Amino acid sequence: MFISAASSSNDWSGFTLILPAVSVGNVAQLASDLLISTLELTKAGYLHDASILPLCGNDPFGRSGVTEGRLVTSAEVYESKQRKLVVVQQRTPLVKGKQADFRRKLLAWIKDAKFSRVILLTSSQSHERTDAQLTGSQFRYLTTPKLDDQLGTVLSEQLHWKRLEKRENQWAPPLANEEGRPECARGIYIPGGGIAKKFFDDCCTQDIPLAILLLFCSEGDNIPDALSMVTHLNHWQQLIQEPESTQSEGRSPWRIPSSWSMLYGPQFDPSIY
Repeated sequence: MFISAASSSNDWSGFTLILPAVSVGNVAQLASDLLISTLELTKAGYLHDASILPLCGNDPFGRSGVTEGRLVTSAEVYESKQRKLVVVQQRTPLVKGKQADFRRKLLAWIKDAKFSRVILLTSSQSHERTDAQLTGSQFRYLTTPKLDDQLGTVLSEQLHWKRLEKRENQWAPPLANEEGRPECARGIYIPGGGIAKKFFDDCCTQDIPLAILLLFCSEGDNIPDALSMVTHLNHWQQLIQEPESTQSEGRSPWRIPSSWSMLYGPQFDPSIY
């Protein structure tokens, strides 16, 4: 599944893997763009499989006025040896009916590469929230028992993050097929979250240290959601230093990729009005 670049290996012992789930608003993919651009990650290779829709396009991280002839494909892998970090950017959805096959091969690669932990970024439909989720922070997290053993109470007590609530009360829609799910995954409901729910089931079953970071959102301009996602991630992983002056002036320390200038197409001609 993973095709390595000439300068990279498939042994990432002690590294953290960050994955985006193709989900509502493309929040996770936008967040991956910000990580790759800001941290200036190096391309380590790409994921190639029949379960991923093919794509070929221009380098989304190219600088203005600089042409290096680089192309990107549908799922690429970037790394920072200094930070012991690997980030995947998946630019296309999965082929219908191939999600289970993709998850199986993804888990095999994770084990083979010996990642110390996995962080899956995703989003969920805001209109599916319960009453308790309507106010306050729209950020939630989930962790498998394996990662709970490693982290203890870091996320809940030090960072004050809120764990995703389970759908176990009478006001929430009933969940089907709970009998076959691992105990730690029962009651988890992530509509619009792509592979997140099933991947969490897999990692609970196979004892993989996984954290899911999630934002409730709707389709639209989801750049603020992506910035919120990487900010939460940075509070935990300490990937970059966020200067107090930058925060007070309302400027983001995250580098916006050049490709985002065309995120919503070219600007319209005002003269038509």
